[in-house]
Amino acid sequence: MTLRDDLQPVIDDARGLVEDLGLRSYTVTVRTRTWTGAAPGLGTSSDVDLVLDPAPKVREPTARHLFAEPGRYQKGDIVVSRISRDYTEAQLTGGTLTAAQEVFWVVDQGGSSQVYAVVGQPEKRNFEWRVHLRAKARKRGS
Repeated sequence: MTLRDDLQPVIDDARGLVEDLGLRSYTVTVRTRTWTGAAPGLGTSSDVDLVLDPAPKVREPTARHLFAEPGRYQKGDIVVSRISRDYTEAQLTGGTLTAAQEVFWVVDQGGSSQVYAVVGQPEKRNFEWRVHLRAKARKRGS
């Protein structure tokens, strides 16, 4: 194990404290939806939810992001950061999906939720994952 691996539980506990103090009011869920038909939207669906814990930080892209990568971000995009490195990239993206599966993120703040899709790949950083999300159009059942 590395020092970073040894420190990860301490970092996650500190992030949980921020959540306990009410400073993170979002619930972020990675939802994998499987359809009984041959493609998403066909047949009936069943969901498997992964609620990210401790609650990550959710915000709009900073000016630094916007200027560093012009054209990458659109109005309504968000950045979810401070996601525990205990999660794998496959957990954050859904990994290898079948033709009848889809993955999306649900960000809920006080009962108001929005559905997002991952843009690009999650960014692995020292003690966190950072993910760029773009709002999806609402569909029935989302």
